[in-house]
Amino acid sequence: MSDCKQYKGIDRDELNKLRRRLAKEGINVPEGDDVEVEAPFGVHLTAKYEEGARLLEICITKKPMFVPKSQIWKIVDKGTAPYVD
Repeated sequence: MSDCKQYKGIDRDELNKLRRRLAKEGINVPEGDDVEVEAPFGVHLTAKYEEGARLLEICITKKPMFVPKSQIWKIVDKGTAPYVD
């Protein structure tokens, strides 16, 4: 059940800023460019970063039935907005 979105124009420095911001919010994003993230409420995501293309792909891999995908994407879109072209 994966549903993915791509975010373009994110450089390495911006990715690191995003990681630090998420850590302050209690969301641990492991080091690396191809990682799995456990978000609040049992939501699981994968994040894959391609530095040369300045592209971050995020996929919802697991979520509880009561959490709509649209709500997850709303939060992800808002969080990545300052870093995308």
